[in-house]
Amino acid sequence: MSLAMYAGHFLEPADQLLWLIQSRIADRSPSGDIVFVSSDEALNDPKAPQRRYELAAALDELDRQGVGKVFLDITFAESSDPRADERLAQSIADLGPRITLVDRIVEGTSVEEVHRSTSPAIAGRGNRVVADQTDRNWAGFAWSLPYAYDIGGKPVQSLGAAIGGVQGRPDERFSVDYGFGHEQVSVVPVAALAFANPESSDIPIEVTGKTVIVGHTGNVARSQRTIPGKIDAPASYVDIYAGETLKSGSTSHLSGPTILSLFVALILIGLTLGTTRKRRYTAYAGIVLLTPVLLVGFAKVGARIDLSYAILFLAVYAALRSRMRWKRRVEMVNLETGLPKLRALEARLLRDSIGNGHIVIAKIQNYERVLKTLRSDEKGSYVLKLVDRLRAADPHLAVYSEGHHLGWHVASDETDAVVEHLEGLRAIFAAPVQVGGFSVDVGITFGIASIEGDPPARLAAAVAAAEETSEAHNPIAIAETGSQSDLLWDISLRARIDEAMEAGEIYCVYQPQIDLNSKSIVGVEALVRWHDPARGFISPMHFIQQCEKAGRMEHLTRYVLQSACSAGQLLHFRGRKISMAVNISATLLGDMRIAGIVRNDLQATRFDPQCLVLEITETARISDHTVAASIIEELKAIGVKISMDDFGIGSSSYEAFYELPFDELKIDRLFVTNMARDPKARAIVASIAAMGREARITVVAEGLENPQDIGLLEEIGCEQVQGFAFSRPVSLSNLLELKDFDKSRAAANMV
Repeated sequence: MSLAMYAGHFLEPADQLLWLIQSRIADRSPSGDIVFVSSDEALNDPKAPQRRYELAAALDELDRQGVGKVFLDITFAESSDPRADERLAQSIADLGPRITLVDRIVEGTSVEEVHRSTSPAIAGRGNRVVADQTDRNWAGFAWSLPYAYDIGGKPVQSLGAAIGGVQGRPDERFSVDYGFGHEQVSVVPVAALAFANPESSDIPIEVTGKTVIVGHTGNVARSQRTIPGKIDAPASYVDIYAGETLKSGSTSHLSGPTILSLFVALILIGLTLGTTRKRRYTAYAGIVLLTPVLLVGFAKVGARIDLSYAILFLAVYAALRSRMRWKRRVEMVNLETGLPKLRALEARLLRDSIGNGHIVIAKIQNYERVLKTLRSDEKGSYVLKLVDRLRAADPHLAVYSEGHHLGWHVASDETDAVVEHLEGLRAIFAAPVQVGGFSVDVGITFGIASIEGDPPARLAAAVAAAEETSEAHNPIAIAETGSQSDLLWDISLRARIDEAMEAGEIYCVYQPQIDLNSKSIVGVEALVRWHDPARGFISPMHFIQQCEKAGRMEHLTRYVLQSACSAGQLLHFRGRKISMAVNISATLLGDMRIAGIVRNDLQATRFDPQCLVLEITETARISDHTVAASIIEELKAIGVKISMDDFGIGSSSYEAFYELPFDELKIDRLFVTNMARDPKARAIVASIAAMGREARITVVAEGLENPQDIGLLEEIGCEQVQGFAFSRPVSLSNLLELKDFDKSRAAANMV
């Protein structure tokens, strides 16, 4: 933002104010080589030619005194007295190369500038320089001047550069240093020279060998210029300061971007080295104090510095940091109770370097339900009453509150002692709490985690343990200990799932489904796998659960569905017209978007919808069978078949089978695996197979591991099976090599 404002010169007034301050605190002295010969009257007034005699006499006296250089900073037109003009011209000619006439650029009556110069009849062939009286900023100051001016296509040296004895191009400028007071300029009135007694030599200032500028004072109309400390200074003073600047070499100027870059670098260094708050504040104080040091230091050496943009940067940075600290303080406090939040507990553990003891998180059961019944002014009172009970043994216990969690630190390293103490607290909470004239039952459970030197991770572990508790079965849970890498892996697992899909680490394998009559492959089931380069194979159950918690199940389903349909299309292209089964979570049967996903993937891969089977997993999780039925009908309208996976387990399996239009049932492996040795399991498999035949839907037995059980399934009347007895899940390339299983079963089992 500072750089942008620099580009637009928004803070130029502020910089000029700082330059004025620099000029006042510089406290330097001029060289003493420059003398200003002044006149309170207009020496070039054509109606007062007698004044030209006076100026001529003054020039003669300067010549007699052995002046070094003379700059006549007054332009003369021819007057009504030719003899006065001749007298002045003669004095100018007598000085020869030591005198230089100054042409002036002034403001005209309109917006155009006017170039005024001395009449050739008076000036003769003397040297000329240019002084621009219009070269100033909005406040009237001339902070920089050019070395020369482009006059008629030719470079003409500026008066300031000529006084300083420096040459330069018209496109080059130098800073003007106003580091000494205007009262220190050596001034001699024209009259003192004009009427000087040659015998007594009573000139107040020595001019021998010096540079003299002859000009009007600020009392003459249109001869005023603004300089620091004086708004009506003689116009020649600007060029005198310019000459003094060039003589001293004080033309350095550090621009805004340079200084801004310095302060940005210092802030970055302070943040890098400031590992503690005390160090950061020390660094900030040093950087702030550097601002006046630079201002004074550069003023003393005669260099100009643009500090406004650095000051703006520091101000904005300080404002943002202050706002951030204010937000942190607000975020650290629960507004309803006034108690600090759990993140304040984490900050305290880190700040105080607490690496031992236990973190305890209390979970208030039915918290949301209780809050719904209380008025807004009673909600905080409810939590504070619970905190008072927690402080029964220690009135000074620091308790932190966030949502339905209360947390604190216990110094004891003995887990058993902490558990015993919490058991006692549970007894205290057996009595109801009085809030707003009502008795409110309190249920509270606890999660415990030993700190083990890593407070943030262990605080999260304590919260996770508290979430796993229940009043009836597990009121106090102790968080498991694990390595830091394991904790980081679990925390970042959901984000890694998306990265793994993009990198191809999540992929599909395919388990064939066999027709028992022909012993040939009639279909395959796409099963998702994850092989992480660092962790190896990740359990599908684990990362699928994480997908559901993170709301990424739809994304994973789309990924698997597209992979499976592409594989099915390749199988069809190779002449294997078999079906492709893909698992669909029952949680997706509450939104019609799944139909759009299936339709889009089929169109993208050009896979035959008649060969796609969607296996609905965990049907017990279907919340609304009416909505699910309408979504399944929409899917079937596309042309796909719907299968009920893991039939026989779950409380809602038969209800879902009755209410939803399935085309296929898959008998759960629990019964298929045990049917040879358990008559009950064999009876269940037989009944499901019979039910499928009666309902005229396909029945598939999954989990067939023992080849000796094939005869049992044929006897029962199950037509299709899948399992290790025929083939393990295989890659697509290996699947393309499989023929039929009456000839190549052994080869398949080797994959």
